Amino acid sequence: MSIHKFRRISVLIMIGLFVGVVVIGCSSSDSDLDSTDSGTTTELQVQLDADDGRDHLDGFALNTAGYSVTPATSGPHWIGPSTPAGVPAPARWGKYDKEIPDEVLVHNLEHGGIGIHYDCDSDCPDIVAALENLIPSSPSQFVLSPYSGMPNKIAITSWRHHLYLDVMDVEKIQQFINKYKNRAPESVPGNMF
Repeated sequence: MSIHKFRRISVLIMIGLFVGVVVIGCSSSDSDLDSTDSGTTTELQVQLDADDGRDHLDGFALNTAGYSVTPATSGPHWIGPSTPAGVPAPARWGKYDKEIPDEVLVHNLEHGGIGIHYDCDSDCPDIVAALENLIPSSPSQFVLSPYSGMPNKIAITSWRHHLYLDVMDVEKIQQFINKYKNRAPESVPGNMF
């Protein structure tokens, strides 16, 4: 056997071994990857919300067509330093003690922000404190505010995505933030609105 033929056979054997190792390594079941029994975390699955558009509303007009999701994750919104809500649109990043209308919040989401909202039947200082702890000391890209009429106690929103929770789940919320922050049509990472 010639040296060239021996080298070709050796290379083919090495390729075959490599492919075999890769196939065996990839053949582990999906349940192994998604298992929470072993301490691993499952990847957050969030559906894409309906596209309600990104039109600007004239003056102080309200969006009379409504929004597909509560709180809204896309749709017509206000723009400018003055709104009927008493905050600019987009709102300054940070914590609010009063509800902010969708016509303002959607503008923050359009710029890549994350909305963190709570709706408690009575005071819920533990939930508010836990949500506030998720926001960095420089609150760029985050709006925390109460929001009445949500289907759950907690809603985390981004452009065309939402996560509803009835109890605090820091891991899921952090996964949502990591996955959807700055993923919007007019994302401005680190902006200080």
